[in-house]
Amino acid sequence: MKYFRIIILLVITGFFSSCEHFFEFSVYEANVKASNKNTTSKNLQLLENITVQSQEFKFAFLSDVHYYYDDLKAVIDDINKREDVLFVVFGGDIADQALLKEYEFFYDIMKTLKKPYFTVIGNHDYNSNGGFIYKKMFGDYNYSFEFNNNKFVLFDDIVWESDKDPDFNWLSNELLGNEKYNQVFVIAHIPPNGDQFDDEMEQKYRTILQENNVPLSLHGHTHTYSFEQGDVSYFTVPSLKDLGYGIVSVQDKSFNVELIEL
Repeated sequence: MKYFRIIILLVITGFFSSCEHFFEFSVYEANVKASNKNTTSKNLQLLENITVQSQEFKFAFLSDVHYYYDDLKAVIDDINKREDVLFVVFGGDIADQALLKEYEFFYDIMKTLKKPYFTVIGNHDYNSNGGFIYKKMFGDYNYSFEFNNNKFVLFDDIVWESDKDPDFNWLSNELLGNEKYNQVFVIAHIPPNGDQFDDEMEQKYRTILQENNVPLSLHGHTHTYSFEQGDVSYFTVPSLKDLGYGIVSVQDKSFNVELIEL
């Protein structure tokens, strides 16, 4: 029996010594590097340095990297070639299992982007310890920013993985008084007709946007392209696996959307 214990101990010791980075992939690891923290705040500062001479500008919208990091890099390389795109919005699912290493892969690729970028949390980003990592690396789940007299509202609408209902009161309050802006855009990972919304939630979301004259709501999650036009239009982009992303062209009181396929 003593000999058996020694053999087991040697096997375990050998396993861990051969797995140099074993604990880096633990679902409990959340030690975000200081240099990787508060990314949203840093990008807001970069956005303040961008000025435009007219009401027209473009931004890119992409979503759902999961573990397709090569595809993310290809899309970022393509966006970097476009001088007409001023910033990027990422629609969630930065990670798949929400391991710290996945977040770091995403962060390192996005560092090569030559424009500011902003994220909204996805349902996969809540897996494991991901919600905690996201908040440390990026910041608040719900926030907004202004650019060229337009407002962008980024909304956490995850239900299942977050174990909470979306904060529709926050969304309503954030959209009050938006008549002073040219337009207001809402970005959330789950589209209102998505699998995590029941009929009541879907109606509540659509009603809030309708009552506050939001022209466009942008989403990911379904991994497919769709564009539902109406008083409030809904634009959903495919996952990065399909090497696709959206371009939103903003005019004074109107917009156009385009799907870019590489």
